[in-house]
Amino acid sequence: MSLLDRLFRSNRTRAYDEGLALLEQGQYAEAVDILRRAGESARPDSLGGNLLRRALQAEGRRLLRSGRPAEAVGYLGEAAEIWNAYPDLQWWHGTALGLSGDWNGALTAAAAALRRNPEYPEARLLEAAALTALDRRREAARSLMSLRESGRRQDHWLTRRWDDTPEFTAENLPDDLAVALEKVVKGESEKDRLAAAVALCRAGDWEQGTAVFRELVRKRPRYPDYRTRLAAALFQVGSLDEALLEVEAALALHDGYAAALDLKALILADMGRFREARDYLQENESVRTGQNPGSLEALFGAYLFGVLDLLLGRPETVAPRLERWQDLVRDFAWAELLLAAADTLRGRHQACGLRLTALARAWPADPEYAYLLACRHLAAGEFEKAASILDEWPREDVSEPDQRPLYLRARLSLAQGHQPELPASALAAGDAREGDAREGDGHDPGVIPRVMPREAWTMVRAEAAFLRGADQDCWRLCQELEAQGLVCERSLDLMLQCAENAISPVDWSPPAVLPTRCISGACALHLRRDDNRQANAHLRPIATLYPENLVGMFLRPDFWLHSVRKWLS
Repeated sequence: MSLLDRLFRSNRTRAYDEGLALLEQGQYAEAVDILRRAGESARPDSLGGNLLRRALQAEGRRLLRSGRPAEAVGYLGEAAEIWNAYPDLQWWHGTALGLSGDWNGALTAAAAALRRNPEYPEARLLEAAALTALDRRREAARSLMSLRESGRRQDHWLTRRWDDTPEFTAENLPDDLAVALEKVVKGESEKDRLAAAVALCRAGDWEQGTAVFRELVRKRPRYPDYRTRLAAALFQVGSLDEALLEVEAALALHDGYAAALDLKALILADMGRFREARDYLQENESVRTGQNPGSLEALFGAYLFGVLDLLLGRPETVAPRLERWQDLVRDFAWAELLLAAADTLRGRHQACGLRLTALARAWPADPEYAYLLACRHLAAGEFEKAASILDEWPREDVSEPDQRPLYLRARLSLAQGHQPELPASALAAGDAREGDAREGDGHDPGVIPRVMPREAWTMVRAEAAFLRGADQDCWRLCQELEAQGLVCERSLDLMLQCAENAISPVDWSPPAVLPTRCISGACALHLRRDDNRQANAHLRPIATLYPENLVGMFLRPDFWLHSVRKWLS
């Protein structure tokens, strides 16, 4: 289980993009050269380092499958040395060593793999083959018996290869262990079907990919990896109940499977069961953090834990969860944004501004970070800085117009006491209603939509009317919003200011609204009680009428979870 590139889509360097393109074209050695020159081997836990690992492994496997194990040793050895916590890399390196004649080295690598995962049948096979080649036949027999035990627990295909031998001894060792090893290397097993399913999902054909995963699970119901991948595919297409059943079945087979643990928590969170998701991660924290610490998978787990902490009213615990990673701005910008959100909810607005500034500078082509930083400057009254960002707004090659800079210019004008310019195109496109999802532009509609809700533009028009003395127009627009249940402290204050001169109904009374400073606490309280509806009722008015408000933005669960729906392959 690995993170999809889409999760980290904005965190790319030129070397990364070139390396990824070469990797997808099957030019693995060329990808390795580019990523090496970019120094990614010095940062193994970065996004680029993760890509280098994949390229090294892919080239090593290609050479092995071409019958060139000696050449594969260099690539696989480099990967196994840098990422020594990955048992599969140790196995590939050891297999290359063994098939090129170095069975001592192969035995060492097999032992390293088995230290990390004692239930690794292929590593037991490598160990047995190496011991046999070294004429340590009794030890080889014991290794094959261990293979049979672990393989049967998983219903592994290797356990059926020597079914006619009830017990292995030094005298009856199979003479085809190296042949079996080559069969694994050449992919003459279910690994090819698994790779095909992953490729289908990455290409967006989730229905067909899910069908292949189902087929694999039917064939090998005791493989936790197959069940976890099926659960991930079901999660992606929104079949959450079935996804939860599959991931729980995987955990029943292997309760220490970190990817399945994180996936279960993610599914629970996507179902709105935030407290249960966080409690589950807390119960299994020692298991999760003990496996491949510092890896991208561990980073995602820490990120998910931090998101749940934030939503449930514990922003002070977010930073300690992510402190292991030193360069989040580059490696996982959305996690750095989570730290900025935690700063905001703790009242550390200057710290939030510094983080948003670093993100916007690191990713100048990404309008999301420009938007967030401009919102921060606007809230702080730093109007010149906000205007500078809008003047240099990132240009993108997309068909849909981006209303965000138009909206922020209108807000900036109002904040400075000026009438805003409301282009006809903005008002027309702004007729999208609250919550409308816009697909097709490569961005997540649930995060920061390009087209602002009609209600937000209505609020701008109401404030503009009040500014020019048109109290009746202001009142009418605010009442339209009130009729939709959209009243917050700020909009109510505007209504009360214009009520004196507007013709208002004699029976109108100010509605009870929650003070803005209390919204984060109230939302967290209701989420802890599993009352998502009430939490949304508190958040909806400010998040809809004032989408530039960072508190309203950061308290939305979909702001954090929508962007990771496609993280699994």
